[in-house]
Amino acid sequence: MRGGNAQQAQDVGEQRVPAPRSRRRGSRPARPVERRPGQNAVGHLTELREARKAERDVSVYRRRRLMAISLLILGALALVFAVLVQTQASGAAEQAVPIDPNHATPDTVLAEAANVGISTPVRPESLTGLGYHPEGEGLVAMVPRGDNLTKNALLGLVAGGETPEGINYNVMDDAGREGPRTGALDVGAGSGTTAYSPVTGSVTSIRPDPTVPEANVVEIKPDANPDVRVNVSLVKSDGGAGVNDRVVAGMTRLGSVADSAAVLDPQLSAYTSDSGNHVTISISRVG
Repeated sequence: MRGGNAQQAQDVGEQRVPAPRSRRRGSRPARPVERRPGQNAVGHLTELREARKAERDVSVYRRRRLMAISLLILGALALVFAVLVQTQASGAAEQAVPIDPNHATPDTVLAEAANVGISTPVRPESLTGLGYHPEGEGLVAMVPRGDNLTKNALLGLVAGGETPEGINYNVMDDAGREGPRTGALDVGAGSGTTAYSPVTGSVTSIRPDPTVPEANVVEIKPDANPDVRVNVSLVKSDGGAGVNDRVVAGMTRLGSVADSAAVLDPQLSAYTSDSGNHVTISISRVG
């Protein structure tokens, strides 16, 4: 019996231990679950849940903090953008004022041509814009006073530069028209605004304006140079000066600004904040 038992023990000792099952390629071994002494399965699961909940809470807190920081940054950027826009708008508004009413008079000279000073036909506080443009080969080029907002290099050589009245003007596109770039001056104002004589002299004619019904062209012979004629177009004659009447620069009423925007698309509207109504001044030689 003892021999048999020894043989049996030897057989058992020679048995091979079964090889472990091969894992799938790329799989990871199961992580052993560590338990504290005396901890049961239910307690361990509860602890795992609490740990996962704590991790979720931390993740939610981080996301909310990141969102709050992002909102603060966006708010600050929006505030800076608003300030920049307001500053630029304010600067544009200051540049859009053609004449400073606090330093200008009713007969402030806007330009000169053929030894004739051209005064504003509209009170400075009512002006919306000043724009020069060609209007024909027979016109005399005007020399603008003030600051050229379009910064035309050629005109900068002859313009008067800054003035005490703070005059600002634009040199508009020729739009296919011939003649000097400063042959005509659009003086912007709302329709119905009183239009005054830009020179001292006498009215030689009042004729219908070919572009706008119920508007006229008032022609004036200036005392400073009887060899030229100053024409004020787009004037609605409603009780103003008549033919052969004496007129005084900045004082004598010619009529009012016609509503040309109801018929045309005034070019001056690109430089003003309104529809671009205006009167146009030009100077031509006699003969």
